Amino acid sequence: MIEFLKFIVIMGTQFMSMKNSLFIFFDIYGTLAGFYPEREKIQTKILTKYNITLTENQITEGYKDADEFMTYQKKIKPLRLMNKKEIKDFFSNYEMKILEKNGIFINKEKAWKIWEEISNEKYELKIFSDVYDNLDYLKQKNIFCAGITNMDIPGESLIENLKLKNHLKFIITSNDSNSEKPDSKIFEYCLKKAGAKITNSYLVGDQIESDIKGAENFGITPILIDRFGYYKDFNESLKISNLDGLKKIF
Repeated sequence: MIEFLKFIVIMGTQFMSMKNSLFIFFDIYGTLAGFYPEREKIQTKILTKYNITLTENQITEGYKDADEFMTYQKKIKPLRLMNKKEIKDFFSNYEMKILEKNGIFINKEKAWKIWEEISNEKYELKIFSDVYDNLDYLKQKNIFCAGITNMDIPGESLIENLKLKNHLKFIITSNDSNSEKPDSKIFEYCLKKAGAKITNSYLVGDQIESDIKGAENFGITPILIDRFGYYKDFNESLKISNLDGLKKIF
């Protein structure tokens, strides 16, 4: 199935000669950028203060469960619509998911204290090293590139902060669209702004539920980027390990 999808993409790229005949929408966190220090390092540092010892690999596994919980929760009620009590309850449960994956069970109050300390740590969102060169490559091939993310800040601010204005046409956030992946509204908003059609649009993202299934359900061709080998057995869509893999597709 994957080889057939690759064939379709390659053939489409060869025969479409119009400018911006292909549109690629990139998720931001985990796809184009990541936290520095990495969130695993921050967890390790804070958990040690509470006499909880986990390896970074164990924390990574915990985050997988926690992120799935976050995606599910956002379908029910997005974070941007929660009040302070609901946000506290959500992130207490989020932290508990990380620990429970590794056989550690704590109460909500302790989980909240841990998460408060984690959220107060200083970090920045940094672009991955393979981003600029590959976005330039796609630009040279007249492929329209833009961003789509569930971050709750204006897209204009995000594209400036990440220094992506010369590489992406725009970034649409949940703040801009008043919706979040996997909700079809954010995809529809993004395609309308780009002047794209479902049939010539692709989504590159690192999350199965919000990115891959969200795009697929809307009708966009999804491409999973699995930078850290989380989804070795996943074969339900095109898959790359880093952005260099796009050169084999487009």
